[in-house]
Amino acid sequence: MSSSTVPPSPGWDLERSPFHDGELAVQERVGVREKIDVQGRRAVRRYLTPQQREFFPLLPYVFMASVDRAGRPWASLLVGEPGFVDPTTDIAVKVRARALYGDPLNDTLMPGAEVALLGVQFHTRRRNRMIGTVGALLPDGFTIDVRQTLGICPQYIQGRELSFHRDPLLPESRPVHRSRHLDASASAIISRADTYFVASVLLQERDAVATGADVSHRGGRPGFVRIDDDHTLTAPDFVGNFIFNTIGNWQFDSHAGLMFVDFESGDMLYLAAHAEVIWDGPEIRAFTGAQRLFRYHIDEVCRVEASLPCTFTAPDYSPLLERTGHWDDVAKTLEAERLRTVWRPFKVLETVDESTTIRSFILAPTDGSGLVTYQAGQYLPIRVQPPDWAEPATRTYTLSDASNGRTYRISVKREGNGGCSDYLHDHITAGDTIETLAPRGAFVFDEAAGRPLALISAGVGITPVIAMLNSQLVNDGRTLLHKPIYFIHSAVNSRQQAFAAHLAKKAELHANLILHTVFSRPSEDDVPGKTYHSEGRIDRTLLRKVLPLDDYEVYLCGPPGFMQSVYDALLSLGVRDSRIHLESFGPASVARRIEPTAEVDNSEGVVVTFAKSGKPAIWRPKAGSLLELAEANGLQPLYACRSGSSGTCVTRVVKGEVDYSEAPAHDVEPGEALICIARPHPGPHLEDGTLNREGVTLDI
Repeated sequence: MSSSTVPPSPGWDLERSPFHDGELAVQERVGVREKIDVQGRRAVRRYLTPQQREFFPLLPYVFMASVDRAGRPWASLLVGEPGFVDPTTDIAVKVRARALYGDPLNDTLMPGAEVALLGVQFHTRRRNRMIGTVGALLPDGFTIDVRQTLGICPQYIQGRELSFHRDPLLPESRPVHRSRHLDASASAIISRADTYFVASVLLQERDAVATGADVSHRGGRPGFVRIDDDHTLTAPDFVGNFIFNTIGNWQFDSHAGLMFVDFESGDMLYLAAHAEVIWDGPEIRAFTGAQRLFRYHIDEVCRVEASLPCTFTAPDYSPLLERTGHWDDVAKTLEAERLRTVWRPFKVLETVDESTTIRSFILAPTDGSGLVTYQAGQYLPIRVQPPDWAEPATRTYTLSDASNGRTYRISVKREGNGGCSDYLHDHITAGDTIETLAPRGAFVFDEAAGRPLALISAGVGITPVIAMLNSQLVNDGRTLLHKPIYFIHSAVNSRQQAFAAHLAKKAELHANLILHTVFSRPSEDDVPGKTYHSEGRIDRTLLRKVLPLDDYEVYLCGPPGFMQSVYDALLSLGVRDSRIHLESFGPASVARRIEPTAEVDNSEGVVVTFAKSGKPAIWRPKAGSLLELAEANGLQPLYACRSGSSGTCVTRVVKGEVDYSEAPAHDVEPGEALICIARPHPGPHLEDGTLNREGVTLDI
C-alpha cells in the first residue's frame, strides 16, 4: 500500500512502535525508551493533524531534507509567500516553490524521492515535521505523499521575521563555490552562527513507515559550532524531545547534511559530512547544557553567495540559551581544572535573601579564568578575612544550583553565633571579593541509577537537593530523569523556607515532580495546601503517606537528629541502606545499618586503628573520609573546612599510608594526613587473599 492511500487513524498502531531500531537503541541508552514509546504512540501520526494543516500555510519558509544518488542527505531551505505549502489532504501536501540557486535540492528532487519537511515559525518558536516521498513534480513545485508527522518542541529557536526583496519563484544565478574543505568565507558563516539544520537518512525496506529522511533544527549561542580544522566541526547537543530521530538514523547511516544560513548576507552554506556522536568526555562535562557532542567530518562544501530572496530581522535569542555554554567557556573551564587547589578571587555579583535566615551569594571569577564544572550536591570551599579576626575564615558551603558554567551560587544560613555565616550576612555585599577553591564533595546525584527519586531535607539542608533538582528539571518543562521525583522538605514556616517560589514553579512546569512541604510551626500567614502541605515533622507516618511503594534512590540532608530519624524511618519502610545517600559533611552523625552483602566482606576493607582511643574500625569506600570514619565511631577530631584547605584536621599517621580523594590545598608534612579528605591506602593483602590486619593507625 502506498503512503498516499494510508487512511487517517486516531493514533499510531498499537502493536508496534513508531520508531525504528536506531531511535529505540538511543532511547534505551538514555533511559527513556518506555516513556517515549507511550508519548510517541500519541504524538506520531501517519497523517497531518488539523493543527498541522493550519500551521504549514502560515509559513514563508520551510526546511527540507532530500537524498542524492550517492545516498547522502542534504538540508535545504524553501521560501515563498505564506500558503506556498498547502496540505491538500491529511496525507498529501502541495509545495509551490523552487529550490534556491545552487541548492543540492535542484539535483535530488524527483518522483519517489525520500524527503522530510520541517516547518519552523521563528517568531513563535513552533515546529512541526513531516516525512514522506515526492509524489509529482509540478511546473512551480512538487507534491509530497505524507508518511509520518510529529510536532516538535520549541527549544533553542531564535526569533526572526522575514521580508522578501525579490520573487522567490524566480531564483537568480549566483556565484557558487564548491570545495572539499572550509575556506575563510565558509568558516566565517559557521563561527557566528546561532542556528544550523542537519539532515539524516535511514532507509530500511522492512520498516518503511518509521524510516526515511529527516531534517532537524539546532540552536545555541553564537559560535556554538566549533571549527576544529578546515574539514571538522564539533557542536553540542542540548536537551531535546528525547525521540532522537537524527542520532537514531546515525546508528546505521552516519551521513549528515548540514545547512547554515547567513541571515545577514543571504549566503547559503551546504555541507555533506559524516557524523560522530561523542557520549562522554571532559569537553561534554565542561560545556554547560551539553548532553553529548556531534563531530562532523566534512566531505563536501557548497557556498552560494546572496542566494536568499529575502532578509531577516536581528535575532531574538531563545531564553533557554542562558542555560547553555560556549566553547570559550569550555576552554576556560578546562584551564581552570589546573587551579583546583589554588585559592582564586571571586566577585560577589549579587546577594539574594531566600528566607529570613538564608541568603544566597552569586559568585564569578575575577582572574579571567573559567569555572570548574561541578556535580549537583557538591560544596564550595571559601575563604574570607574579617578585619578583626587574626586568621582568615575558611568554610565550606553547598552549591545551591546546578552548574551553569559562569557563576557559583552558595546559600548560607545565619547561625547567629558571631561566626563566618554572620560575617557573610552582615558585611559581604555585591562587589566584594571571596576566595574559593574548586568545588568538591562526594554527595552527588547518580544519574545512572535511573530509579524514582526522593529528595528529603530540612532547613538549610535544602541547598544540595535543590541543586540536584535543578540539574534534572530543565528548560521550563523538560526532565532528564524520566521517573517520579519526590521533593519533601521541612521548615519552621514560610518565612524560614528557602526557594519556596522556585519549587512551586517547578511543580507547575514538571509533571514528574511531587512536592510536599512540612512546617513544624506554621505562622499566622501560612495557609494549609497553599504555603505548606502538612504540619509537624518528617517521620515514618508522613513518608509512608507521601511515598508510594517503590525502589527509591534517596538523598537526605539536614541537621544530625533529623537525618538519623529519617534514615531509620526509611529503613523501616524497606528502603535499602545502599539507596540512601547522606550529605558528605554530615553522615557521621547517622548510625548506619550496613546491609550484609559482599560489600562489607572484611577482605574488601582496610583496618584503621585510632591509637589514643584504642578503637579499631574497618574502612570501606562507603565510609567516606577518615574523619567521617572517626566520627562514625564516636570520636570527635578537630576540623574546620572538610575540603583539605585549612589544615585544621591534620593528624599524625602512626602506621601505614593514606590516599587523597583530590590533591590537598594545604601543605602536608611527611607522616601527617589531612583526614577530612584522606582515605587509607589499601596496602597488600595476605597470600590467601584476606585483609592485611596492619592497615592504618592514626593518632586519634
